[in-house]
Amino acid sequence: MGFHPGPPFHIQDDRRNGIARLALRGELDLATAPRLETHLTRVEQDGVDAILLDLRDLTFVDSLGLLTFLKGRSRAVDNGHRFALVGANDQVRRLLQLTATEEILDEHESLQLLDRFTQRAPDPAQAPTSVVSDGNRNG
Repeated sequence: MGFHPGPPFHIQDDRRNGIARLALRGELDLATAPRLETHLTRVEQDGVDAILLDLRDLTFVDSLGLLTFLKGRSRAVDNGHRFALVGANDQVRRLLQLTATEEILDEHESLQLLDRFTQRAPDPAQAPTSVVSDGNRNG
């Protein structure tokens, strides 16, 4: 029996209607949280109105991953942006309960942002864009 690492950490960055939806996959931990932090900082500087972190495909989140969520939310509040998490699995929900940080799972905010994200773009200038960040690059 040996150690079998999970899928490599991956960020799928889709932008539509002023919202950046970052779909995270794999393990968010000491090794990968800095990549998410760097990516979030870049997205915040790109002029989006909101960031929606899609956690459905995360297999693990440690305390540094949680700190990355909390720092992103804090910066959003400071800068007047919206920030929400969606698709938290049982492991993530348990981590948030144990650390008394479950308030970052604002389901009302998440649903509003998902609704806005999925609406058809009003003009070609708002057309969806997508950026992929995989385990082989720093981004």
